Amino acid sequence: MLRHRNRCHIPRRQQPRAFTLVEILIVVVILGIIATIVIGVFSNTAGDARAKALMDDLRNMRSQIQMYNAEHGVFPSLAAFEQQMVLYSDQAGNTSNTKSDVFRFGPYILSMPRQPVGVEVGKFGVTGMGGYTAGFGWAYDQLSGEFRANLPDSDVDGENKKFNTY
Repeated sequence: MLRHRNRCHIPRRQQPRAFTLVEILIVVVILGIIATIVIGVFSNTAGDARAKALMDDLRNMRSQIQMYNAEHGVFPSLAAFEQQMVLYSDQAGNTSNTKSDVFRFGPYILSMPRQPVGVEVGKFGVTGMGGYTAGFGWAYDQLSGEFRANLPDSDVDGENKKFNTY
């Protein structure tokens, strides 16, 4: 009987698998696309944050102006707006640094907010309505209680909405 010789299969020495140049290029291209998308999403984050700060400031100020109106029966005067909002006041709107039985209302805010956007960024003064007035952060109408950003029509947010219409 013939014996079959058992052929021993000797495995070839396996080469460690490496990435091909094409695979590496594909990964780099995909990462570049993802980076472009991420940078586009976050590129205007500071502008969006300032616009949100403006909306928050307006919401707070409008709320506090309504509170003043509820307690006094009138809106704060334009001439004494800041004092009437940050100090204690009596029924007639006269102000004091200290609270007493007479000066029992307020303060409604700790300090006037600074304009967070536009050409008047950092300004906190209040002017009357009727169009943009340089040097002031806010516009206010003492008859209606309307309070808005004092900015020109050219100051717009990322969606081209005028800040002075918020």
